[in-house]
Amino acid sequence: MTSIKDSPTELRHLRYFLAVAAAGNYHRAAERLHVSQPTLSHQIKQLEGQMGTPLFDRLSRTVRLTAAGEILQTRAITIMRELDDARREIAELQTMESGQLRVGIVSTVNVAVVPEAVSAFRNRHPKVTVSVREMPMESLEAEVLAGKLDLGISFISAKNHPHLDTEPLFVEQLVAVLPGNHPLDRQRKILLSEMLAQPLVLLSHGFCTRELVVESVALQQLDHRLHPAVEMNSIEGVLSTIRQTDMVTLLPESAVQWDKHPDLRVRRLADKPEALSYRRVGLIWVSGGHRTAAARAFAEEVRGGLVSGSR
Repeated sequence: MTSIKDSPTELRHLRYFLAVAAAGNYHRAAERLHVSQPTLSHQIKQLEGQMGTPLFDRLSRTVRLTAAGEILQTRAITIMRELDDARREIAELQTMESGQLRVGIVSTVNVAVVPEAVSAFRNRHPKVTVSVREMPMESLEAEVLAGKLDLGISFISAKNHPHLDTEPLFVEQLVAVLPGNHPLDRQRKILLSEMLAQPLVLLSHGFCTRELVVESVALQQLDHRLHPAVEMNSIEGVLSTIRQTDMVTLLPESAVQWDKHPDLRVRRLADKPEALSYRRVGLIWVSGGHRTAAARAFAEEVRGGLVSGSR
């Protein structure tokens, strides 16, 4: 019976092994690695000797992983990824003189959180490029888990993926948004039932905000009253419609900052807190994953902005 030898496996062996596994062919792998095919074959034989078993089945013009090869491939990918993370972390011990920050955020929170944080971050770290993308909660979580985003700002609930860490930032509820001179504008607070009696413009189904409205309506058993006159798939579209009609809407407070829409009237709902659904907004990270210096710095700007804004 063969056994794994004590001779050390070098990172070069793993890199060559992964290249052959990806190419399925020694010739193509050698070209991509810029080494000769005999050199590559020799390195793979050395690795197989160290593992004590063949890692590839040799076919006529291709190769495929053996069962042992599949096990090593999974481990080797993890090892190389950890090494890349280590290199990044070591480089970031210096200063953020370059690099990219990739942030995903749900649309209704963007306007309240991101602009000031981006501005403050860029003032401190002008050489780091920033990419901010609005996306649905499910897509955001998937891209954070896949490493396509460094940081997410999304909703926190029991529905979050178990491999994500969350950090609460604030809690938000719905507010009423009216055009100027609307009859309900005379009231300091407005009941949800009063809003449902008006022609409504709402975000379409699939938006978390629409779910928030539906849940609040259900809490008060007002389901029969929820019949929006117009449904739209963007916040700006909803607000533009409000400006040009006598219709009203319900949006999260973060989506309609009080001081940035002077032509609209924003009113809190008069219902008891337990009669309205709410949601927690927070930072989303991969559990145990590497948090880049840029992502950590940006998160700090978000926290600081919320504190200074007294949310």
